This record gives sequence, structure tokens and C-alpha cells, in this order.
Amino acid sequence: MNTVPAWNQLPAVRSPAGRTAAELLAQRPRLQDLPGFDPVYSDIVDYIVRCTHRIWEEKNVGLCRTHYADSCVMHTLNGPSSGLENVVQGTLAALAAYADRQVIADDVIWSEDSPGLFYSSHRITSRSTLEGTDALYGQATGRAQMATTVADCVVRENLIVEEWLFRDNARAALQMQRDPAAVAQGQAEADRRGDPARHAWRQVWIDNTRRLARAAQAWPDNAHPAAGPARLLHAAWCDDLYGEVADQVSPSIEVLWPTGRSGWGRGYWVGCLMQLRAQLTDFALAIEHWAARPLPHGDVAVALRWSACGVHAVSGPWGPPTGREILVAGSSHYVLRQGRIVRDQTVFDELAVLRQVRGGLGTAPAAGATV
Repeated sequence: MNTVPAWNQLPAVRSPAGRTAAELLAQRPRLQDLPGFDPVYSDIVDYIVRCTHRIWEEKNVGLCRTHYADSCVMHTLNGPSSGLENVVQGTLAALAAYADRQVIADDVIWSEDSPGLFYSSHRITSRSTLEGTDALYGQATGRAQMATTVADCVVRENLIVEEWLFRDNARAALQMQRDPAAVAQGQAEADRRGDPARHAWRQVWIDNTRRLARAAQAWPDNAHPAAGPARLLHAAWCDDLYGEVADQVSPSIEVLWPTGRSGWGRGYWVGCLMQLRAQLTDFALAIEHWAARPLPHGDVAVALRWSACGVHAVSGPWGPPTGREILVAGSSHYVLRQGRIVRDQTVFDELAVLRQVRGGLGTAPAAGATV
């Protein structure tokens, strides 16, 4: 009988955290049942880390054709992309601009959501130098950047069938000595030209976020490690109970958020949560997926994929209020120690948020407005 393993089963399928590249890329026997996967892969973590290395660092871009489904869908806050050849072309374009890209696996938090259907949340630190032409940052500058990315993938039989990609693009822009607000303004101006229907996906995502927020959301079982972080995020952003939430995290929590927000302690963590939430009224949050895996020394890694939306009605880091409805989507990776969050690394594309604030990606009406 095929059963889906519990979050803490299969301890031999280890996180890449703290392991060297040589260890991660060494060949190992099959450690997990992977129906339809290539024999080179020992487990789902090995699949994610190794195929990423083969495609991006070994430059075997053609392997996308054996690792992505023909009808795969890629979701980003700049818009979706469908089809295998779009994946191939996008990878080629990125490597043409950043041929020296290094992709470091910080963690892979995975679940088997049904027999043979895997979900992975892959956090990456990438280093690269702009030696070609980038659609966002222009001509070669010779400047290096380091960016954090989380790629959430649905995988079956060696193929990625759907992917959500979150990247700290505003931080990357700063490293390229580009003003994120100016880059976003240029994108927004381009968005306002041409057929506005190409941005309809954003309203669909906003509507779905609000629908999920209104419904009785599915939550992790109380015995699942993701239950605590999911409820804390909801209590903070939806119930505004920041004091109660802060009491349930480590006093010395480490916080890593876009764009360069890096600090320690409950106050800093609450500040990051409030800074995003305070700019948006009529706020809605949807927890879209969760997973957890054991870490060394008894710690636990939790991944939450979420989307949020609200009306930009209050001044803040994104500028003066515009009255536009803004979509934010991201992934939060937590480290739990004895049930408390000791680390929060949240990734979303703040450059794409600024692009919306400045009227790009279509202008969704404020919630409740008459269209």
C-alpha cells in the first residue's frame, strides 16, 4: 500500500544545510521511492539540488526539457509563464547575462503531498556578475550581485509541473547600483503601453487570495510543525495581535527580509511584519502551502507559501498612498527550536510590488470598488 510519509520520516533524506558542495554532489544509492525519476537521483532533495546544479552551473540548459513538463506553469509576481520552451529560453537569457552564476542550496524543505507527487521549497543564494544584457538592469556593468531566491516546485516523475519563484530583486537592483524605485517606474511605464489584458492574471490572483481568506482556510494539523508559524502569521497580519505573536517567538529571533532588512529580536521581527501590513488596508492573507523537515540538532525547518493583498492607502517604504490594490506573494522559511521560531527568512519580490504601486502590471481596482 502506498502511503505518504509523515513530515519527519525518511531521516536519511537530509537537508543541504551545513553540507559541502562535494558532499551534496557525490553519487549515492536510492534512498527514497521516486517513481519515474532518473536513476542519478537518490531522493527528492538530491533531485532539486543536483538538477539545479546541472542546468545552471554546468550550463546544460537542455536538461530543462527532461526536467520540466511540456505544460509547466511558472508563477512570479511579474506574471506567469507557460510552456517548456519558455523555461528553456528564460534560462538561456539569464545565463547569457550572468554566465558565472553560482547557485548555493541553503535548504530544501519538502513534502510528499500524495504518493509520487512531491513539493519542494528550495532556498538559494546565487552569486553572479552582469557581463551581458539584463532586461531589468540593462547593459553589462561587471558588477556582482548576491540574491536570495525561493523556488517552490511541484514535481512528479522527474518533471517539474508547476513552480512559484520568489526573488529579492530590489536588493539585487541596489547591488547593481540601480534605484529600485526608478527601475519600477520604468517597468510601470512600459506596462501601461499595449494590451492591458496581458495583466489580467494579477486580478485573478488577487481574487483567489481574497476567496481563500474569506473561506475556512485549511490549516496544518496541530501536530505539524507548520501549524504554529501559520497561525502566528495570520494572528499578526489579520488579527493585529503583534504582542501575543511576539511572545511566542524567540527573544533573539534572526530576521532576514527583503530589501536588505536584516536584524535580531522580537521588536525587529514585529517591525518587519508591521511595515508591510501598515501600508495596506482591507488586507487579506492566504496560506497556500506548507511543509516541514527535520534539521540537525533537533531543529525543524518550516516553509510557508503565502499571498496577501490590500489597498495601498498609507505612506511607507513604498511611497505615498496610491489607492491601488497591491498583490504580494512570497515564501517564509522558519527555523523552529523547541517549538519557537528562532529564524525567519522571508522572500518576496519587492521590486514587483513597487512596480504595482507605480501603476504597473495592470491597475486593479480597490476592493469593493465599482468597476
